[in-house]
Amino acid sequence: MKLDYMQCWNGAMALLAAHKEAVIAIAGVFLFLPTLLFAQYVTPPILTGEEDSNALIAIYMAYFNDNALAILASNLVMSFGALAIYFALVPSRSHTVADNLTAALKFLLIYLLANLLSGLIILPGLMLFILPGLYLGCRLVLIPVILADHQERNPVELLKQSWSLTRDNGFAILFFLLIIMVVGAIVMNVLEALTGILVGLATGGEGWMLIVNLVSALVGTIFQLILSAAIASIYIELSGRRSAAL
Repeated sequence: MKLDYMQCWNGAMALLAAHKEAVIAIAGVFLFLPTLLFAQYVTPPILTGEEDSNALIAIYMAYFNDNALAILASNLVMSFGALAIYFALVPSRSHTVADNLTAALKFLLIYLLANLLSGLIILPGLMLFILPGLYLGCRLVLIPVILADHQERNPVELLKQSWSLTRDNGFAILFFLLIIMVVGAIVMNVLEALTGILVGLATGGEGWMLIVNLVSALVGTIFQLILSAAIASIYIELSGRRSAAL
């Protein structure tokens, strides 16, 4: 089956509309809040633009060492939230937010193991001129949706099923997701820049980082929801499954 971009996009928007209460509740607590707290309390590395590769490695190593716990905790919470959102979106489920959170917690370790395995496959491709890695990533992008829909406990089987469903559609998925990510990145950068300017003018040039971080976290969360719904819609189109809620 060939991917229909318009059908996938419309399907993604329909999924978000049909499950808006669940995904907003989950995203607010497990995506938006961790992003905001991380941006507010963890200082990013300061670069002058003149660092060589060794200096960059040293700066980021120090950054990760100083903030390892915060980085690990925020990523773990956000991974859990992302998986819970997929449980809310898949065709086989029409459960409460509490049920979706419980299911996500139950399968979180399997999800992390599957991501680790897919990362080991994607990384060599990224090192080979990037494009092969992006292609491999798109072939394995359906892992969380398959996990949520079928509750498969074997991480290797999740990789196999995603690879099978995306056959002959790897580059089509890559192009579709790239469009969303490029447009999303432009919108995020524009809104963050406007927010920074307006807040800077309102505070005499000093700025108010809470407002800037709040807007950045909100836009990033919305973008993540759209991307998750797009991936779920791709799965529905390629698998031929339909949600009763649509």
